[in-house]
Amino acid sequence: MTHRDHDQEGGLDPLSLLRGIRDANYHRPGIRCLRLFSADAPTLRELAAEAERLRARHAPSLADDPGHITAWTGPRGRVEQFSLLNASGRCDDFSRDHDLSCFGKRFHHRTRYPALSALAEALPHLVNFRVNVLGPGAALAPHEEHSVVRSRAGTVGVRARFHLPLVTGPGASLLLDGDVHHLEAGTVYLVNHGCVHAAENAGAADRIHLVWDMLLTAPATEVMFGTGPAPEGFARTRVRAVRPGGRRTVTRWERIAPRVSEVEARHVGFLDPQ
Repeated sequence: MTHRDHDQEGGLDPLSLLRGIRDANYHRPGIRCLRLFSADAPTLRELAAEAERLRARHAPSLADDPGHITAWTGPRGRVEQFSLLNASGRCDDFSRDHDLSCFGKRFHHRTRYPALSALAEALPHLVNFRVNVLGPGAALAPHEEHSVVRSRAGTVGVRARFHLPLVTGPGASLLLDGDVHHLEAGTVYLVNHGCVHAAENAGAADRIHLVWDMLLTAPATEVMFGTGPAPEGFARTRVRAVRPGGRRTVTRWERIAPRVSEVEARHVGFLDPQ
């Protein structure tokens, strides 16, 4: 698949979508990054303002702490995470961010942060929902996770990751299998974290993203990639493929051992909620 395959006004064919994410997960030509929605100006302002208020009121977890779930990625500088979907209501509680479950978690601060809450409630089958901050000069080293997962029932499907930059600058970059991207504020992107990826903020101000993972069930796929209404305050974009701004060679990276072989992933399909 090429970038051009995903330039269209309507929704993506669901099976082609799953297969494209799967193929790039195994470092073959496929789907690395797609532009999905754009936020209107008032929605972006309110989300960014709520993220700032949240940062002022709550303690984050720090990715470079030895016990942090992200510490294996080699964070450098100030890398903060505010986990908003969990059982405890603590923003520094990342204990269930990656357990592949969309049950037993909720956004505990709906009244105080209504825009963040409304977005989270519009996204079915969330696994996590986070505010991620890279301070000036901060970075995550190249690392490889996996978009292709096995459900508790044994079926093979996709856990998809999405980024919505709230505050960013030209010095912020994202690496995906050698492609270097700058993600624009106010745009929702699919970011295939099965690719070798890294993030860097070479700017002088904080880079603040909303990041979330969803199980690609049939309802979640329709919301994120279909033709129906977008979440309130957002519009579906016509051009989906994201062209990289450059290339960077990576020869070494940290990785998590895959739990699903490429042969097993031939039959990738929709997941059920779990």
